[in-house]
Amino acid sequence: MALQSVDASEGRIVIAQVHKHLRQQILDGTIPPGTILSQVQLAQQLGVSRTPLREALRLLQEERLVLAEHNHRVRVADINLEEVESLYASRIMLEPLALALTIPHFTESDLDALAHTLQDMSAASAQHNTDAWEAANGRFHELLVIHAEERMRGSIKRSIEASERYCRIKFQTIPNAREVAEAEHAAIFAACCDRNVDSAVEQLALHLARSSLIIIAHVDPEYEPTAVRTAVRIVAGKANTSSPLK
Repeated sequence: MALQSVDASEGRIVIAQVHKHLRQQILDGTIPPGTILSQVQLAQQLGVSRTPLREALRLLQEERLVLAEHNHRVRVADINLEEVESLYASRIMLEPLALALTIPHFTESDLDALAHTLQDMSAASAQHNTDAWEAANGRFHELLVIHAEERMRGSIKRSIEASERYCRIKFQTIPNAREVAEAEHAAIFAACCDRNVDSAVEQLALHLARSSLIIIAHVDPEYEPTAVRTAVRIVAGKANTSSPLK
């Protein structure tokens, strides 16, 4: 494994920079699942001491991107479908609730901000810029719940960040995945503009469910995502026969 060195004044780097750099390398596949990370080699390659590196690895472990093993070894986590399903089922239950609580309080400024994120995603797609697209996607989902309670928003933000690794699998698997996601985002946005809580909630639940099912089917077509299917039916209130959830 060869990492590019990270610039830092006087050969040092803050924990946040180390974390961001390693996280990006894991998310984009530069450091593939199952890779054993040598703290000694990483410290040398990144030009940092072991102390900030260990803290950055601890943060990655909290995000379940790396796993601590015996003898202080650290390994990049494999794709765990039970974890994927649990993550998305939780998002399906929580984000539509937060959206329903937010819609009555949307201001014109909030809706303008949502519209701008849609434009940013479209521009990123045209430039084939996955990082920019993911950043705009995260902002869109966070803005959908901007008026929910602070702890609820914090939980959703962490789930969105944890989903990024899996979203990239979808984009690498489905040629038009970004275009489909943008169309689904546009439908959610339109429902928000109409203050149509029921439609917005259902559209969001189905959007999250479709994403998870694409990822799961790619990794293991035989895996049955019962939790995801159950969650979206609870939230939507019905089985949508036009969706992949039947």
